[in-house]
Amino acid sequence: MTIAFLLLTLCLCICFHASAQSPNPPAVTDLVQRADPQGHIEYCGQVSMNEAHYYLFVLTHQELSGIVLVQHPAGRAPIIADADTSIFLLGYNSRPYVPRPVLEAIKELLRTRNLKRKRLARGGTSAQLGEISAVGHDIDQVLYPVSGFRLRSDSTREILQLLRTGSTVSVDPKTAPPGSIIVSPTQFSYDGPIFLGHAGILGRDGAIYSADARYEGRLTKNFTLTSWLTRFSGTNGTYAFVVRARLDGSAPGT
Repeated sequence: MTIAFLLLTLCLCICFHASAQSPNPPAVTDLVQRADPQGHIEYCGQVSMNEAHYYLFVLTHQELSGIVLVQHPAGRAPIIADADTSIFLLGYNSRPYVPRPVLEAIKELLRTRNLKRKRLARGGTSAQLGEISAVGHDIDQVLYPVSGFRLRSDSTREILQLLRTGSTVSVDPKTAPPGSIIVSPTQFSYDGPIFLGHAGILGRDGAIYSADARYEGRLTKNFTLTSWLTRFSGTNGTYAFVVRARLDGSAPGT
């Protein structure tokens, strides 16, 4: 680790810690709220670099939760730089490009927000800050013990990519068998709207189990296949996969 890197990290820390409590411009909040009028938005802080400001929001909408990053270059209107259900890939495929130091600072803002939430939870006031659902983590908890298959991601976009390239078989969502992984990736545009994505596991009788932001992010029977298709197919798209077994009968690896 070089001295230059340490100095850059320190400067970023000073920047985002100093601005985490600062109000963001009304145009930024208005943009996010217009992008999902029924969603609840929570401002988490700001990072500035190269005459551009980046604002982090947590967005919740009924069962769904995710993260929105707004970019506001000097002298220009703010735009939604990225949105998804996980911070960890946020920005790497962004349009526009988001610098790596900004992403690292944004991660720290989110970590600080989550620590605050835990403190509030211990004090019995966790409702003030909603849970960011661990979409892929919950699927892994169910599938891995019986299949050896792991997603290791909470990003709906990455989950879809992993399922397309992993030891799985794509099936028609309308006729998917029990045990199928159902995913509808987050979709958004610069000026909105934002359609948060989700992923879950299809159980018996058409029930879908997924992480639910209304219940501390716990895996919950919160959709049927019919209601999922109604909710997501016209906006996010819906995809279904079954885990492919090895020829020797053993569980697939990752």
